[in-house]
Amino acid sequence: MFELLFLLLPIAAVYGYYMGYNSSRQKQQNLKNKQNSNYLKGFDYLLNNKQDKAVDKFIAFLNSKDPSFESSLALGNLFRQRGEVDKAIALHEKMSSDENIDDSEKEIALLELSRDFISAGLLDRAEDILVKTVDIPRLQNQSAILLLSVYEKEQDYVKAIEIANRYSDTLEGRQSMQVSQYYCEIAKQMYLNGDKEQAAANYRKAIDCCKKSIRARLELAEILVSQNNLLKASQLIKEVSIIEPNSGVICLEKLKKCFPNSADPNYRFALEDLVHRTNSAEAMVELVKTVEQQSGKDDAEALLLSFIKNKSNLKLFSALLELRSHGNDATSNESIMQIKSILDAQIALSNKYSCPNCGFESKIMFWQCPSCRKWESLKPKIGLDGD
Repeated sequence: MFELLFLLLPIAAVYGYYMGYNSSRQKQQNLKNKQNSNYLKGFDYLLNNKQDKAVDKFIAFLNSKDPSFESSLALGNLFRQRGEVDKAIALHEKMSSDENIDDSEKEIALLELSRDFISAGLLDRAEDILVKTVDIPRLQNQSAILLLSVYEKEQDYVKAIEIANRYSDTLEGRQSMQVSQYYCEIAKQMYLNGDKEQAAANYRKAIDCCKKSIRARLELAEILVSQNNLLKASQLIKEVSIIEPNSGVICLEKLKKCFPNSADPNYRFALEDLVHRTNSAEAMVELVKTVEQQSGKDDAEALLLSFIKNKSNLKLFSALLELRSHGNDATSNESIMQIKSILDAQIALSNKYSCPNCGFESKIMFWQCPSCRKWESLKPKIGLDGD
């Protein structure tokens, strides 16, 4: 009996090992199946535009894996994306102080941590990190861009310009529009403080920094108008119409200030030039009013009809009704003005500006899009109820 038990022991050991191995393999397979299920469901939600559910599944997928640097980094970014910034901060702080990863990986974790702090509005803590990482060659470009965004949010435009100039080589001039806007912001504050000369100097720096800056030219033109330098102001407005063909409605507002006397023949020439360059309906209407004042109703109506022939626009139709109401009897005039009031109401309801970058629309002009925060991205809307 003892000998039989002795012979059965190796068989029992092999059987135990086999069953344990199979059990372990089964558990691993079940875990892998669960991971794959979360991963595939995540993609399914993503393809069906269910982004919140997709992020949930991807987080579950990453949590169920053995944590690697890459998966931990991805998990932290997903936390930040869905607004769970406290979890992203905790994870990236742990990674940046982990003694088991390389220094280069710690630096990447620090950069992600600075992004977490920016998302959380903890700008001073993000700045503390970025002023260190910006001098690490492999992180210099991303750190400089993030540092610019921190100073922009803090409205510390002097520091922002300093960073842009110091790291201009690594930024490769891609931030020229931002830096131009920083000069404009400094100039605007100086103008409000009554220092027009320094404000004008900063607007010129903005133009030097970004040759196509519309804002710098238009706001510099405002200063020149206040100094009665109307010729130079009108030249700057003309430059804007050359740079941006859809800027007619913005230019017109400034151009009117350059010609306080609407009967001035030069005003008519300037309007004709603006219409030619921008094809702006609002500029066309203003030109028609000027022609009526100088040459009479018939010439004005002929000009307006030529505009309508080439451009369908509610502003032009409203101006035509306005012209045709002149000299009519009271009954006819009342009917015409009722139709005109309907058109004007529709025009008033329509947004005048839109951002092609994110789709934001507004009735007023912003130099920085309130939605995507891109500078000088808002443009006048073109179309039947636009310009």
